[in-house]
Amino acid sequence: MLGLMSRGSTAPRPGEEPRRADESFGDGPSDVHRKLPAEDDPLLGRVLEQRYRVEQLLGAGGVGVVYRAEHTGLRRPVALKVLRHGYEDIETMLRRFEREAKVLSQLSHPNVVALTDYGVAEKVPYLVMELLEGLTLEELLREEGPPPPEVAIEIVRSIVRGLAFAHQRGVLHRDLKPGNVFLQRLPDDPYHVKLLDFGLAKILVPLEGDEEEPTLTQSGMVVGTPAYMSPEQASGARVDARSDIYSAGVVLFELLAGKVPFESRRRTDLLRAHMMEPVPDPEALRPGLTLAPELQALLLRCLAKEPGERYRDGAALVEAFDALPEEAARYEAPADREQTRPVSVRSLADAHGAPAPLRPPSSWAPWLAFGVFVLVLGAFLLRDRAGEGAEPVTSGAAEEGARETSESQPEAPPRDAPEPPAESAESAETAPPAEPVAPALRETARDPFDAPMPARLEALAERLLAAPNLDRETHRRMRVYQRMHPDDPRPSLVLAHDFVDRGAWEQALERYRLAQSRSPLARHDPRMLADLVRAAQIDAHAEEAAGTVEAIFGADALPAVTEALARTENRARRARLRALRERLVALE
Repeated sequence: MLGLMSRGSTAPRPGEEPRRADESFGDGPSDVHRKLPAEDDPLLGRVLEQRYRVEQLLGAGGVGVVYRAEHTGLRRPVALKVLRHGYEDIETMLRRFEREAKVLSQLSHPNVVALTDYGVAEKVPYLVMELLEGLTLEELLREEGPPPPEVAIEIVRSIVRGLAFAHQRGVLHRDLKPGNVFLQRLPDDPYHVKLLDFGLAKILVPLEGDEEEPTLTQSGMVVGTPAYMSPEQASGARVDARSDIYSAGVVLFELLAGKVPFESRRRTDLLRAHMMEPVPDPEALRPGLTLAPELQALLLRCLAKEPGERYRDGAALVEAFDALPEEAARYEAPADREQTRPVSVRSLADAHGAPAPLRPPSSWAPWLAFGVFVLVLGAFLLRDRAGEGAEPVTSGAAEEGARETSESQPEAPPRDAPEPPAESAESAETAPPAEPVAPALRETARDPFDAPMPARLEALAERLLAAPNLDRETHRRMRVYQRMHPDDPRPSLVLAHDFVDRGAWEQALERYRLAQSRSPLARHDPRMLADLVRAAQIDAHAEEAAGTVEAIFGADALPAVTEALARTENRARRARLRALRERLVALE
């Protein structure tokens, strides 16, 4: 918290579990900004470097402590942030703190908190920022509930403007959430947005005079706050500006619906939901809320599981906000109190006119999901035959697919499939040989390819199989088909197989996650688990693949991992497989 709060209560919202001090992942500050006793605080009353008199403790996060201070020369109040006591001797923390100062120094924007000074006083590093009066967006939600929809849209529009400015300068926030959004009270604007806390920011380009790596975060480390984390961030994969776009979509969803799209007391379940579960419909969660189709489409695109289906960066999302109709959302409280309860669990894709992905089957009736899947496939087969291959265009995802077909420069796979990077001379890093699916899984498998494929999908799959090189045009057409059939996992699986065969592991992992998000039967694809276990042995993709195995298969993958470990002699690969096995054993 970087400001003077008039209302700083951290009591949980009605029906909400109390937040723990470790609600964030990684080295960044936590969500909790609690009032701390002033007793024995060595900084209170001191003057740092003959300029800043420390007057009052405002709050603390996981790493930083924030005080109200006064610039003795200018007689101006400021916010002073220092490292928590005990962190001054940790080199990584010092470098991260200095990196935050460098990031903020480059982000002079009305929607980003302003840095005015940085220094080290008696081995204590500190940041000096503008002192803000108001409250965080998290406190607004807790104390007053969701704001009027038109206010919510303007708040998120301002958030995205700040993100767009950061993205243009190669900076990702990576921990966007209501607790890191400050609503400054100004005479003409009671909700002026300021983005806070760039302690977890990732720099995509080296800063001036910075000879270190562009990031201080180890590859595969999961950082951020689970409730607002993108699927790729949740799996430990590499992130870019589109990860911030997902987090902004979660914040917008919460402001409109009054709750985040996915909730769970267990972090693993919450992260898995971001990766696999369809986005619920905010209108169903908050009766009386009505969203214009344009706003529904914007939310769907922000919260797409696959980064390539989201807005490319903050600037693109700002343009989308500017294109919304004047009344993009409205809320009328129901007269009957019974009508205030959620009316359904339909997905946002379903509300937007596209069929919702099938939900994972319950443990007591896995046959039910399979029966639904067969019925849905039968309906699509009848439709395909009746139309002689012509696809009927409906609203929502189908229209989006039609638009993608007409684009002159659609997003396409890379021209050259990347080869798995070499790890070292000691263990030349080529992909491990393909291995069969573990027998324990094969017994209950319901291969999604058992049902006949529609003629168009089968033709596209055959073209990919026959192409000697990466077929960009067929990939593009398969992506269009994929968009127009959001409940069928097979287009994503076919693309994943093709990427694996050509050594493009990063793209393959994305497609496997997307396939599973569309149907729980995707995990019974004969190749998926074997391919993921192979990827988990490759240094450049091990963490992302391991996270995907854990999210999709959980402890069910143990036989396949154990079998791969028994067949592998390479020491580096064995170490990665053992680490994955330990993660899966912990889930049993």
